[in-house]
Amino acid sequence: MAWCPKCKNEYREGITHCPDCDVDLVEVLLQEESVEVPEDYEFPKDFDPSAILEGPKEKPALVKPYRSPEERYADMRSSAWTFLSVGSVGFVVMLLALMGILSFPFHDFALIVMLLLFIAFLIVGILSFQNAKKLKSMASIEHAFIERITDWYHSEGLHLEAVTALDATMPEELFYLQKYEAVSNLIQEHFPDISEELLNKLASDFCEEE
Repeated sequence: MAWCPKCKNEYREGITHCPDCDVDLVEVLLQEESVEVPEDYEFPKDFDPSAILEGPKEKPALVKPYRSPEERYADMRSSAWTFLSVGSVGFVVMLLALMGILSFPFHDFALIVMLLLFIAFLIVGILSFQNAKKLKSMASIEHAFIERITDWYHSEGLHLEAVTALDATMPEELFYLQKYEAVSNLIQEHFPDISEELLNKLASDFCEEE
């Protein structure tokens, strides 16, 4: 027998497509996992199940994962070497072709365009090296900033304050999400200039400490 993964209807052998949903049938119908909620758990007064069923009205913005200055420096330096290498080899080859030393089945105009392209590669490579140096100098500043936030968070006892108002009897996943939100709000309130990537990383790290 086969099932439709969308409407869950069962079809006899020989049928491979659901005419109602216009999807291919599957041999095994995956069971949806359910979340168990304790019997004594009370939902908040402002809990609106329709908001969950309807889903978010706006597509959430994608947040890039945090990457340390050392990682960004290594990537930038690698890109710089790539642009310089390709640009240098291409520049020399095109220059030799324009001088008649090398022969290519292209007109001079095409060779000049490619020469300019490789010159652009060289410029991008040089600029990438300059940006890599800036990232390397920023590493100590960013690490000091992270250390300052970490010391502030623990010295003020905020790791306890963030979870005091939460209901510990709620499901573990929901408790973690609310704890994460509370910690994020505390950090952002005291350090409004923090980047979203770093904020997410620190909030996640702090939540996993306890």
